[in-house]
This record gives sequence, structure tokens and C-alpha cells, in this order.
Amino acid sequence: MNLFPFKKMNRKKSTSSLGFSSLVLLGIAVVIVSSSGIGYVIMKNRQISARSQIVEVQRKMEKHQVSISQHQSDIEESLGIFRLREHLEEINSPLTEIEFVEPLLKHNEKSPPENSVAHR
Repeated sequence: MNLFPFKKMNRKKSTSSLGFSSLVLLGIAVVIVSSSGIGYVIMKNRQISARSQIVEVQRKMEKHQVSISQHQSDIEESLGIFRLREHLEEINSPLTEIEFVEPLLKHNEKSPPENSVAHR
């Protein structure tokens, strides 16, 4: 039991000032937080630039894909007759290649032979 309760009241209150070690720890925490924030911003900028590079490469790929498909269709068109011949031979089709075509003669001229393509 305390007989003199007023002694505590008259005592000088201690101020809660930060000590040197607390300031050092606070400084280290500020450096860590600020460096991690700067690192986050740098990584986000790299992601954005990588994303824009990826989009540019995809655009180039699409452009090249269109060009490739156009060239393939040109190649298919020029090789179409050879593939048709091969296909007809594979299925043993009675269709044969026309070697020559004779023009249809005028009314008063002699008709072409029976085995020609153009006859009356």
C-alpha cells in the first residue's frame, strides 16, 4: 500500500521520444518500403513494354500469315491442273485430257471429224 500517492503526481513525466535505435530501424523500414515500391513500378513498366512488343510481333505474324496463305493459294491455283490429272488417274476416271480443240466451222464448210471436240 502506498502511503504517499501524491508523489507520483509531482514526478516529472517522461516524454516518449524516439531513441537512436528506433530512428535507425524506422530509416531502414523506409528504405525497404520505398525500394520495393520503386522495384514494383519498374517491373510494371517492363511488363507493359513486353506486352506492347508481344502485340507488335503478333501483328507481324498475322500479316505474314495472310501473305503466306495468299502465296499458297497462288501455288494451289497454278498446280491445280497437275493435281487434277493425278486425282483422275488415282480414281481411274474415264475422263481424259483434251489434246486439241478444232474450231467449229461455218455453215457452208465441211464438218470436223467425229472424234473432235467441236462438231455439229
